[in-house]
Amino acid sequence: MYTAKKVFALLLSGLICAQVCSCGSDAEPDETTEPDSSSDTTSEAVETEADPESVIYTDQLEKVDYSGETFRIYTSNSINSWTLPTTQNYAEEITGEIVNDALYNRDRWLEKNYGVELEYTIVEGSTAEMGNTLSNIILAGDDQYDLIIEDVAECARILATNGYMYALNEVDTINLDAYYWFPELNNELMIGDSLYFCASPISPRYYGSVYVIMFNRDYAAELQLEDVYALVENGTWTLDKLMELSRIGYRDLDGDNIAGNSEGEKVGFMYEVLTPIGLTLGSGNHYVVNDGGELRVTLGDRNMVDLIQRIVAFFEEPAATWCSASGVQEYVMAESGDILFYNPCTFNLAEFRDYQYDYGILPMPKLDASQENYISYSQPWVIATPCIPITIVGDRLDMVGTLTDAMCAYGYDYIRPAVFENVIQLKGARDEKSAEIVDTMFENITFELTDILRFGSLSGTMGEFFTTRLGQQDITSAYAAIRSSTEAAIDEITSAFESYEADRAG
Repeated sequence: MYTAKKVFALLLSGLICAQVCSCGSDAEPDETTEPDSSSDTTSEAVETEADPESVIYTDQLEKVDYSGETFRIYTSNSINSWTLPTTQNYAEEITGEIVNDALYNRDRWLEKNYGVELEYTIVEGSTAEMGNTLSNIILAGDDQYDLIIEDVAECARILATNGYMYALNEVDTINLDAYYWFPELNNELMIGDSLYFCASPISPRYYGSVYVIMFNRDYAAELQLEDVYALVENGTWTLDKLMELSRIGYRDLDGDNIAGNSEGEKVGFMYEVLTPIGLTLGSGNHYVVNDGGELRVTLGDRNMVDLIQRIVAFFEEPAATWCSASGVQEYVMAESGDILFYNPCTFNLAEFRDYQYDYGILPMPKLDASQENYISYSQPWVIATPCIPITIVGDRLDMVGTLTDAMCAYGYDYIRPAVFENVIQLKGARDEKSAEIVDTMFENITFELTDILRFGSLSGTMGEFFTTRLGQQDITSAYAAIRSSTEAAIDEITSAFESYEADRAG
């Protein structure tokens, strides 16, 4: 699997300090530490016996002089008003913040080694609006942008399903087999033979997209809970154990069976609309599985029915509280420490480091102790993917592919360790055990295609099933009501992708 593990080994040579740290706000990147632009190797897949996690991939790329061409990039630096190191895609100047400076140095490296000038359009706000705006631009035949780096679940989905962006494997100069593109991981995102959406270090957001279980270490000590880190280490951090400990942590002082709406009350487990997906994927299951490019809904499978029933039963208990339930304010309660377990994304961890209590970080629990690995869910509203508009053609398409590939390689070499170790792992985790757990969580990442492609009303139905309609209908009946439309939507999407590519090839 393509992981963030062993990042410490990458830092032994001082790569990060040499590459992204500068003394003054107006400092230029240290040219003596940039990857060697005179390498004779090409961007074809690199044959090497070295540990692929320790190779400097930018050293392996063929540098091309594009004689001052402008490389036009459309992206954003925030997610739903959050502006953090884990949400950035562009840096205007050196600031001393390590991720910011890695992004700034990436762009200067790209300009120097490829003879281009970078021109950014930074747009903030709704990514669905971005997708619709870009669709209108592309539909009009306007080639305003060469590369779009935006979220998978809204902007990229809109562009892909309308036929306004290339599948990445249609662009010959993007080396998707290279280690830095995470090819094994991206196989999950293949639709038929096409990769429209990908996980990659081209943006820091990949490392901010993973769901975790955060727990209040002070409250756990007060309750004298068993060592949850030991549970993770010995493989017994399971769904049942999360439920058991959440029940112990629940405190309802006014007798209304709703924890958190009176002072001093404690929530055992705070969940949000995507938590059920995180628990499902963490248990080794999916709503829709990708079997060699063929998509199949699993909601009629016996094991999925049993799992969903277990989650629903737990959510109906007072120990579990939906963050949008009446009287409960998610972030206020998390900051106050009135929650034992909470389910945020890794991009939020930069905010949590200011909390006045000690917290720890755990992976999503296993289905049971027999499950081999902990599995992490990557949230597609956070993760950013490169999108190349179909208005880019010919030699310019080759150029855009080459530059996109180079940005990904640079991201793996320099942005990945900057954001992972310094923001997510060390700055976000207050203890060594949590740092180790964050490291291993990136060994087994997975996605849920239902989040991305919706498949008719399937995504909305499942979101409501665990929240506003919790306990009102069993999963078998809920899926039976939408089965035909869901299967038709899957057929329509896969057929559309095939048609778009056939038209472009013809």
